[in-house]
Amino acid sequence: MTDYEVREMQRLIDAGIQLAHKRLLARARFDQQVLVFAQDGKVIEKIPEGAAVLPSREGDPLIRHRVFKD
Repeated sequence: MTDYEVREMQRLIDAGIQLAHKRLLARARFDQQVLVFAQDGKVIEKIPEGAAVLPSREGDPLIRHRVFKD
């Protein structure tokens, strides 16, 4: 594989990741959901624009959104 082909493949992978991110946010907005994920070792709570969900600053977002099942 040439250097150009590697760069082109990486560009296509990055474009696919961006598209998946946009679709995930659109789905969360449509379902009125909050996204909770880990980034750089921190738990992040993302409320999509237009979602009728109020942010809560109490406790752990993973516990609050019942990510862990008993």
